[in-house]
Amino acid sequence: MERKSFVTDENEIEEFLLACIFLYPEVTKEINFEDKFFVNKKLLNMFKKVYQEYGYLDIPLIVQLAKDKQKALDRIMALMEYVVIKDSTSSYYQRLKEKYIKDETNKLVAKLNTLEIDYQEFTDCVKELNEIEISNNNGLLTTKDIVIDEKIEREYTNISELDYLLKGIEYGKLSLWSGITNHGKTTLMIQFAKECLKQHKKIFYFSGEQSASEFKNYLYVGMCRKEQLDFIKDSHNDKIYDTKPKQEVIDYFDDIYSSDLYIYDNNMLDNTVTNMLKTMKNALHKGVRIFFIDNFMQLDNSERLEEQTRIVELFKRFARDNNVIVNLVAHPRKTQFMKSRLTIFDIAGTQNIANKSSNICTIMRTDILSDTEKSEIGYMLFKSGFNIERCDGIVEVIKTKGNNCKMVGLIYDQEFKTYKQSPKLSQDELKSLEIKYSKKGGRRLD
Repeated sequence: MERKSFVTDENEIEEFLLACIFLYPEVTKEINFEDKFFVNKKLLNMFKKVYQEYGYLDIPLIVQLAKDKQKALDRIMALMEYVVIKDSTSSYYQRLKEKYIKDETNKLVAKLNTLEIDYQEFTDCVKELNEIEISNNNGLLTTKDIVIDEKIEREYTNISELDYLLKGIEYGKLSLWSGITNHGKTTLMIQFAKECLKQHKKIFYFSGEQSASEFKNYLYVGMCRKEQLDFIKDSHNDKIYDTKPKQEVIDYFDDIYSSDLYIYDNNMLDNTVTNMLKTMKNALHKGVRIFFIDNFMQLDNSERLEEQTRIVELFKRFARDNNVIVNLVAHPRKTQFMKSRLTIFDIAGTQNIANKSSNICTIMRTDILSDTEKSEIGYMLFKSGFNIERCDGIVEVIKTKGNNCKMVGLIYDQEFKTYKQSPKLSQDELKSLEIKYSKKGGRRLD
């Protein structure tokens, strides 16, 4: 079946709109679709009513609620022929209004010609039609076209200082997370995922460097208390052990998160960004609104810089068009000198990627910093209110539309593979570090 990517026939405008409402029912909150402009008023009103009651639309739900199940299935499959873009909905709705005015005017002219109505009635009806608001801004907006969001929707990592700096993670935005290998990117992402799951927010997770089994175990272990875990010693070396939740705990988590957690099957042969976005779209139809891609350089062809820019742009559009959160993990490019602290220019090797991200955060471990880096980063961490000697890790906000770009000190729990925020500087530490950094090398490091 050849899918229709755009509409040229006026008679298909309504079909395009109905397809868009089915795939993106949330547009009914943004646009008041009046049924007088639609021929198929019943289907429009059914979509609106079902979405209002259930919070989503999909084929099984519509078929289940329909009186004629086969007819409903055929109708939905016909709508699925259209490739729709949410951002185009408003302009197509304006075209539908224009078509309605044109058709109704032609009907009035025909009635006037056959004397079914008099001229006064004709002019009154035409005047009423002309009062229908039609936008024709040619890409220009006035202040009346723009609605300011009453409340911005956000999620939180539960690391309070990081959440303050970012002002939370906003829906509709793409956040980029980076750091050199084995510095804690995945740990931080899984921790954020756990916070979402605890609130029964639906999430999608792509873990390119872990099997599905490894990812699930890592996730569940971080949700357990010590008494809920089994520590399985290696048969050849009793200093080596594996940690896993007890079976009854696994069963419990499986039960409560079965409809909240969706994991990408990275054993699929088609590992392109196109297939990833298709899978994310399937998750979207399940009600998922928080996506983790760890890391996007596991996708085919992502080693090419121009392809990386395209991939990030596609994920950015996915977040914006569907009003969801996309967390993208990226490895830094190889730098001339091995260093732990990254700049925007170190991430994926191109400024274009940084420009497409609302937030950029990097993660560092303190135990493998060189003396020079530890001194410089220690001072920056001090300026952010933390003591590097009390930190196992650091997350640095290097770009945000939130409150500020600073560092946050972290403490790592080895047993549960989670971070918590390091204590802020005490008054004694503050005085001591002020003296240390004011005298170091006879100059300040800033």
